[in-house]
Amino acid sequence: MLSPDALFRLTLVFMCLFSLSARAVCSKPVLPAFDEKQYYASIANQHGDALKAALNHLIKGHVRYDYTPCVWDILQETDVDPDTPDNVIAFYTRRSIPISQRDFGGNTPDAWNREHIWAKSHGFPSKLQHGYTDVHHLRPTDKSVNADRGNFDFAEGGSPHTECTDCYINPGAGTWESPDEVKGDTARMMFYMAVRYEGGDNSETPDLELVDSTTSINTPQFGKLCDLMRWHIDDPVSAAERLRNDKVYSWQGNRNPFIDHPEYAVAIWGEQCGIESPVPAVAIPAMPLWVQLLWSVLLVSMFFRFNTKR
Repeated sequence: MLSPDALFRLTLVFMCLFSLSARAVCSKPVLPAFDEKQYYASIANQHGDALKAALNHLIKGHVRYDYTPCVWDILQETDVDPDTPDNVIAFYTRRSIPISQRDFGGNTPDAWNREHIWAKSHGFPSKLQHGYTDVHHLRPTDKSVNADRGNFDFAEGGSPHTECTDCYINPGAGTWESPDEVKGDTARMMFYMAVRYEGGDNSETPDLELVDSTTSINTPQFGKLCDLMRWHIDDPVSAAERLRNDKVYSWQGNRNPFIDHPEYAVAIWGEQCGIESPVPAVAIPAMPLWVQLLWSVLLVSMFFRFNTKR
């Protein structure tokens, strides 16, 4: 007999396959309504590599879309400016840019294009690899800022960027510091990628790993892990981030677990960065009302007896 988690995943696969056969190339699949308790039912009291493996099993196998035109279309929904629905919000500068100013090539530095937060030169240079088109780490960005960020590792330090003045760039070290407003967002997208892609599946994407050092292109590694961990802690999950996670789920059928459960990041990588992992929570059944009342009476009785003896 299938467990509730296995049954949920099997239902999701069948619904995705059915919808893929019947839908237009860039339309959403038919998915069950998100139920957090059910979605994460298989995750309980794991830490370190065991938790990483369990999360990979949960979120792999998402619905993949073509980079063009689908990713363009999806980003117009996931990163829409809530105050100006015909615009998208550029990730680093937070500038609101008209959707119509999409990058069509040429000398258009103020256009917006698609930024791979985990740079594609670090493990998935081909559009056929699922990491290339995974919207959980793709964001609209100012074209010129995207070009300057390039494939630099994420780390603190450097000089203010000329256009994104809250960004810091260190070309000599090959590092880029995101603005404070999106430091946590950056970290959680990188955590997602390191868990979603473990290699050995049909994603054609190798095992992606976070390391606490700068890295080289053409390697499936990215840094710096402990800077990202600090960003994750200092910039907690926002309502906008949760909403975006819901929107990506409606397209891909998988979630970024570090947005739903920020504590998972420390449970996996905290020890490597000298951060103590939280003790797994143990569910304590609620006491019946009559037991609570009896306990209260006993406490009051003990209190008066103690004070009378004094």
